[in-house]
Amino acid sequence: MLRESDPHWFIMRIRNSSLSRLETIMTRLNDDDDIDEAYAPLHFIKVSMTKMNFVPYLLNYIFVRSTLEKLKKVKSNHEYYEPLRFVMHPMYDEKLDKKSEALYISDKKMTDYKRVTAEENEKVVFLDNMAYACKPSQEVQITEGPFIGIVGRIKRIKGNRCVVIPIGNEMAVAIRDLHRSHVRLLTEEEVRNIEQTIPIK
Repeated sequence: MLRESDPHWFIMRIRNSSLSRLETIMTRLNDDDDIDEAYAPLHFIKVSMTKMNFVPYLLNYIFVRSTLEKLKKVKSNHEYYEPLRFVMHPMYDEKLDKKSEALYISDKKMTDYKRVTAEENEKVVFLDNMAYACKPSQEVQITEGPFIGIVGRIKRIKGNRCVVIPIGNEMAVAIRDLHRSHVRLLTEEEVRNIEQTIPIK
């Protein structure tokens, strides 16, 4: 169960996002003393014959590292942060009478996600079919290449061997065209140990 005083990476929605709006919110969050870090993956697109521009991969999502307690306070500042919304996921706690809580992910998963999405790479694709992308499968770790150390789920997408990093049931990114010798299967215990030993940067 989520404790409000523990820091995590939370997934948050922005209503009616645009690049200028996203940049403003990100700047404010990263300058806020209650926020450890805010992140949104961007990529280049061609907007004219001679011009490239950054646009968000995920128009209405950002990632924010803080505690739930502090994020609630930040969110209450409607002048700056009114568009921010928690992404909720189902959970049930009979004692607290809770049926959902804010979606958060581990530092390891966020470190991997940032590594995969922070650079332009033709092997990186954002997935649309969440039913397939988030379906449980064998956990693996990449052992060679620019994404060495990344942990995800092994899947085949259009015949290609991929490692998929799902974020709850909301989104997923995949590294495609991996040779089978470049991944190793992980046991559940190894996955837990990796999650616990990754340093926070």
